[in-house]
Amino acid sequence: MLADISSILTFAVMGILFLFGVVVTVMARREHGSAAMIGMVGCVLLLLGLAFDAFRSFVLYRQLGASLDTTTVAVTNLVSLLFNAGGTALLIWAVVARRKPRQPAQPPQGPGWPQQPPYPQQPYPQQQPGWQNPQQPPYGQGQS
Repeated sequence: MLADISSILTFAVMGILFLFGVVVTVMARREHGSAAMIGMVGCVLLLLGLAFDAFRSFVLYRQLGASLDTTTVAVTNLVSLLFNAGGTALLIWAVVARRKPRQPAQPPQGPGWPQQPPYPQQPYPQQQPGWQNPQQPPYGQGQS
């Protein structure tokens, strides 16, 4: 009886943890891009593996127990290994996956905001010492 309670508690805690992982990675998809998607798939795969292990533990082994042959046990162990190894590998891949580079904050563009020129502005040219620009007459004067 105590073994059943501890097994159920273990499966429940791990299930909640993997569901939390799916939710967190879906929420981080915009910031982390494909790395978050890889992590989400890893968590889903681990969640499926956990469901398979619960089925295997409570249904196959408890109900059929001694009547299981070695081939069935070997196949269920292999399936469990594929779920767990695949999910863990995807989580590791998500940790080391390249993320989108952070873009610098862009000022809002639109009416009322100064538009940035498509080319970098050049600084004003430096004048040589001693050289002065000739005086320009004010508008309306000097023209006849």
